[in-house]
Amino acid sequence: MASPTEWLPAYGPAFLACLAVVIRIVRHRHRRRARNEVTIWVVSVCLASSLVLQGPAVYGAVGHLTGVPNIARLVNHGCILVAVVAGQDFLRQINRPDRARRWLVPHTIWAATAFAAMCLLFVLSRTGVNDIRFAARYGRTPGVLEYWLVYVAGLLPGLVDSARLSVWYARRSTEAVIRLGLRLIATGLVISVGYHVQKAVYFAARRFDLNYPRAIGGPLDRYLPALSALLVIVGIVLPAWRTPVAVSEYVTYLRLRPLWLAFCTVVPGIAFVPPRSLPREVLDVRDIGLRLYRRVVEIRDGRLALRAHLDPEIAAAARESGLGAGLSGQKLDAHVEAVTLAAAIRAAADGAEPPAEPVASAVPGGRDLDSDIAFLEAVAAAYRRLGSRPPVRAKPVEQQGR
Repeated sequence: MASPTEWLPAYGPAFLACLAVVIRIVRHRHRRRARNEVTIWVVSVCLASSLVLQGPAVYGAVGHLTGVPNIARLVNHGCILVAVVAGQDFLRQINRPDRARRWLVPHTIWAATAFAAMCLLFVLSRTGVNDIRFAARYGRTPGVLEYWLVYVAGLLPGLVDSARLSVWYARRSTEAVIRLGLRLIATGLVISVGYHVQKAVYFAARRFDLNYPRAIGGPLDRYLPALSALLVIVGIVLPAWRTPVAVSEYVTYLRLRPLWLAFCTVVPGIAFVPPRSLPREVLDVRDIGLRLYRRVVEIRDGRLALRAHLDPEIAAAARESGLGAGLSGQKLDAHVEAVTLAAAIRAAADGAEPPAEPVASAVPGGRDLDSDIAFLEAVAAAYRRLGSRPPVRAKPVEQQGR
């Protein structure tokens, strides 16, 4: 009987990949699919099929039923080529959907040409025994090294490009779960590149009777493909995970607390319910949706009350410093808003005179309640990073516009 260290790498990723496909079918069976969703389906199904074919029992059964030794390996590699091309297509659709189709054609032709050459080399190679330990048995066989080099040539450009795009999008995403998912995918792809390169070195060493340490090759063959597949599967599934609404609202409600408290200190009239201690607020989980909505409204009321203290020079300096730090998009707007609000709260707390020309630009934020909450959450996070708080005992500012 196989030990867990043997069957976990062989069947664990395949089980997870199939489970991810089943969950996707159950959750999205009635949804109308856009092109980018179709590509994710292609990636998921091809990856799951590839991992299933790598299982020793399935590998042996496919060879026995078809009468073609090691045909499971060829089909497995074909599935991986399709998955990589589809993954690249999905990533390129995110930023430039208008160019994605034009890009897809030459890369599909490249992968198809590589697979056609692989099929020819597979037929010409003398590998008459169906064996899951293909490399150990046929490493010296003419045609096997050439097969692998063609496979790597068809695969590596897509793996490297997909890893690069994943890192690029992860740096620009405003959602933590998407950033994490993309980074996991990039890490898994880099590991896959390392595995395929070392495998090419192994086949070359066997072919030309060079020494290749078995102590290195064995663990790499056993664990690198499983680790790579696991990271990619989790990275694909993770962005689709949705935290329960009540939990998400509760977390957001608490994250907005420092910014809301700062406003309450200088504009106490905005609070429908006076601020409570943090433990009491953490333990109270009633009516979170209503309380979150009220907190957002009260923060907006606080900004309105302090609009005379919003200094355009501070806002301009904050934007310049944010750009210098590499911020862009919502992150930059949230940084500027946090710095400007922190200065306005501090000025109001100190009883300072408003600037001669207060900020007259449009109020930054989202287009609807959900996007506005997301923006205020980013502002609150930037405000916390500033480490700036007005004095507890501050001269209240008369609230206007309420």
